[in-house]
Amino acid sequence: MKLLDEANVLLDADVETAEDCIRLAGDMFEKNGYVKPGYAEAVAAREEEYPTGLPGKGINIAIPHTNNKLVNEPAVGVIIPKKPVTFSMMGMKENKLECEVILPLVVKDSHQQIGMLKQMMKIIQDGELLKKLRDSRDKKEIMELLSSLSEV
Repeated sequence: MKLLDEANVLLDADVETAEDCIRLAGDMFEKNGYVKPGYAEAVAAREEEYPTGLPGKGINIAIPHTNNKLVNEPAVGVIIPKKPVTFSMMGMKENKLECEVILPLVVKDSHQQIGMLKQMMKIIQDGELLKKLRDSRDKKEIMELLSSLSEV
């Protein structure tokens, strides 16, 4: 099963807020058939309660996601915003992080979610990889950099 698709990679995204990122990802996933209508709203609501900002090694990331009720197929998206976007930190809502790499997750089952999150932890601990992701202007390169996610 292919989690990564170039159609779900957005570079230089013109987004200002975490909600902008979530809505952009939701629209992209819906257009590409991964989720049903209402998915973006469900992710935005979850983000309010359970934020997904994570301090990466030198670069902060966010992994917005929600439960599988509106999911057709699992996927991982990539949004590289023009400028950092503020997300609240996972587990510490009052802490704000300026995120430069957004990796929205579309999770179909909880077993797979654990595997995805394990791979995410490896990614956020790899400062060099995060820098390459942030600076890349090539969707194919981003797909190669994140190839470990396709093995989940």
